[in-house]
Amino acid sequence: MKSMRTISVLTALVAFSSAPLASGSAAQTPPAPGQTAAAPAATPAPQGPPKICLDVQTDDDLTKAFADTLGRTIAASGTFSLGSAADSCTLQLHVPGNLLRFETAGGLMVSTVVIVTSSSGRYLSTSITACQATNLNPCAVRAVAAAKLALLLKNDGT
Repeated sequence: MKSMRTISVLTALVAFSSAPLASGSAAQTPPAPGQTAAAPAATPAPQGPPKICLDVQTDDDLTKAFADTLGRTIAASGTFSLGSAADSCTLQLHVPGNLLRFETAGGLMVSTVVIVTSSSGRYLSTSITACQATNLNPCAVRAVAAAKLALLLKNDGT
């Protein structure tokens, strides 16, 4: 099993490393007499990281605090940028209603749910996790990880 994985990895490495060489080493033929050389195709300008819009409709202060933490985590991710309702977003993160709270020996815990959808509303992923009410960062990080996975799935077309 391990040898098959090694062979697969080596095959992939060879394929990826030889592709640039093949395209870069191809001899360019001069234009036929009476024709001019075609200008290289212009590459599109980089669009920047994919935008994520947050959908949070609540009056609950703890849910708003989680949404703020989630927004900061998205902006700091390096993978996404935080979009506004007026933007065309690649993904949408929905934080439904109020966060479920429960008391443990370690203090107040919060259960968070973040639903990841495409811009058209197609379900892609969900993050359901719990963290301390005083530290919402781990829940936000997990939600961004679910968004990253959803983006990979969306880009694969599956």
